[in-house]
Amino acid sequence: MKTILAVIFLSCAAFTQVAFAQNEAAIAQAKSACGPGQIHFNVEAINFSDSGDQPATGKALVYVIAEGRITSRIGLNGAWVGAIEGSSHLSFSIDPGEHHLCASWQSIFLKQNKLVALYSFTAEAGKIYYFRVRATIQGENAPSLQDMEPVNSDQGRYMVLNSRISESHVKK
Repeated sequence: MKTILAVIFLSCAAFTQVAFAQNEAAIAQAKSACGPGQIHFNVEAINFSDSGDQPATGKALVYVIAEGRITSRIGLNGAWVGAIEGSSHLSFSIDPGEHHLCASWQSIFLKQNKLVALYSFTAEAGKIYYFRVRATIQGENAPSLQDMEPVNSDQGRYMVLNSRISESHVKK
């Protein structure tokens, strides 16, 4: 009887390890839009004056706007493009085509660093895309959340005009 229980226990433990490894691999694949996890940014928000940015010829322009008081690293297609903090935004040009956007909470607490928001979209040349990144810090027993969503051009432009420009540099 003890032998049977030992075999069942070891089988369950082996299955759990395989399932955990598969889950970790699936999570890593899902987060492939983000950059390397060990890279963190120093972020400073500076005053913004409306420059009326338009996409460069043959490119699309992306704005990512932060809501909340957290720092989020912003990734595109597997590389970090910068970070946003507080009521700030960053912008960058992209080629037309399919893209994968990532917002990863940057925190000194390991648990928050695992909070990631992802969004895929197809960009068209000459278009401007706006994305809002929000964090919800809940109580001690409730999970914190981060989400990212596209916003329409009217709301996006308003949010950009009412935020500061985020300047970020990789921490050394």
